[in-house]
Amino acid sequence: LQKTCCPCCFGRSCLVPNQGYLSEAGASLIDTKLKLNVVPKTKVVRLAADSFNYPAYKRKWMTAKREINERVSAQFHGRRVFQPRGLPTKIGSFQLFVEGYSDADVLLKQIDHDSLTEEVSQQFQRKFERLVVLDYIIRNTDRNNGNWLIKYDKTACDRDR
Repeated sequence: LQKTCCPCCFGRSCLVPNQGYLSEAGASLIDTKLKLNVVPKTKVVRLAADSFNYPAYKRKWMTAKREINERVSAQFHGRRVFQPRGLPTKIGSFQLFVEGYSDADVLLKQIDHDSLTEEVSQQFQRKFERLVVLDYIIRNTDRNNGNWLIKYDKTACDRDR
């Protein structure tokens, strides 16, 4: 239906390169507004870290500035040539870590092996339907078992039986 009604923009090809973090944060915002509770809280943030991918010239420039400041500071009692700013920040999405969840790939195989109670099965169905609704609204077409999470506590299910 979406491809027919709006064929100009469908799926990942609609995203502007290097702007995917906006769709991550947008999905969280829509999830919150609709009270679906299927997406962890996600915000757009600016961060800097040595582990980020910076061009070699930026890393060398920051190292050179640090070394110059150290030499000047040693010679002129704490003075600096450059203000210590560190690596430049990068913008991206920052998502809340959720405990106890696993890839759908792993847990669906486990659930296939174990029989679910009717109540747990209905809860799973409701959550899955919420995910489908969200994907439809945000035009997410690349959902697969590797990119959604499920929380399944077999011991809690066994206690409820």
